[in-house]
Amino acid sequence: MERLIPRNDLAAPLTKFCLTVEEHRRTTEGRVRTSSEFLQHFFPYTEAGSSDLVFRYLPKEVRGPILSEWHIRGLKAALRDSDEKIESVVYDALTAGDIDPDSFEQGLSPDIVIKWVPLASWWALWRGGKLSKRALLKAFDTAYTLGLFDAKWFLDTVESRSGKLRGTEVIAEGLTKADLTEWVRRIHESGNGSPTGLIAAIGWDKIVTQTPNDVLIAALDAFALKGGLTIASTPSVADGLSPSSASSASSPPAPTTPPAAPARSVPPYRSRRPEPALLTDDTVMAAVESEAMGPPPTEQSQRDGGEGNTLASTAPGGSMRPSTPPEDDPSGSGSLRDRIDFIRRRIP
Repeated sequence: MERLIPRNDLAAPLTKFCLTVEEHRRTTEGRVRTSSEFLQHFFPYTEAGSSDLVFRYLPKEVRGPILSEWHIRGLKAALRDSDEKIESVVYDALTAGDIDPDSFEQGLSPDIVIKWVPLASWWALWRGGKLSKRALLKAFDTAYTLGLFDAKWFLDTVESRSGKLRGTEVIAEGLTKADLTEWVRRIHESGNGSPTGLIAAIGWDKIVTQTPNDVLIAALDAFALKGGLTIASTPSVADGLSPSSASSASSPPAPTTPPAAPARSVPPYRSRRPEPALLTDDTVMAAVESEAMGPPPTEQSQRDGGEGNTLASTAPGGSMRPSTPPEDDPSGSGSLRDRIDFIRRRIP
């Protein structure tokens, strides 16, 4: 019989992490997702139909005995059944009440799930639950022990909600005076002030217990991104997931706080102009020069020797003057101060 090669190698550190955390999830203290939620995640179904997100990944030699133990399919038939037939049989059993959520979860043991299902799909199940301190401690301690991240990375990554505190400042913020004294004493005794020494002196139990959950979860999401649980192992359409299912399997739950409203751009015609009271002589002089010079000549007007520039013409000596006298100054002449007064009247 040909040896089956699992999708995920249980000898790999990341797979070991997922297996340990999934085993812990099924205990009383680590239960962040119920068996009903487990069922709806891996085999969502309604009266209208179902979506198989677990059995399609299992080899026939693995899924056949599971259906046989549930007494919903003979072993020989289950070993021959296609993916579509397996989904149909399981759906019928669920709607008929032949399988309940507890039986479904127990039939799919942690090692079967972690070896064959895309890790990103499992991560979405666990990460989408209400993570308790015990669950978070298990995740951080396990990942750190397996070398999936080091102390320096954690201290560089963890930060307060406001973003003003980072690293040891975040950890120290939740400690009592006695905790801080004990931490400093242990660092002194060890003689190791490196990130590794700092983490060893305080321990993960104290870090997780004294640090707010949302701060820890943000670091955990960064770990998932770093480890590939949300990128490299993302289920794809080719794996049998619809685009929407793949997206939900690879992404943590959306934040509950609504996103900030985008800044509204003001159309140019609504732009505010300077108030008359704020005008200075320099502003007025600039307006005078602008009124006198007119817009820059176009390429066509330059080729035509200046023709077509209806706003200004060249006076003797090379200076520019308006070609059409302003309404308030029919002579088109006057002193500079007269022109300044004219411009002041024109600017609202």
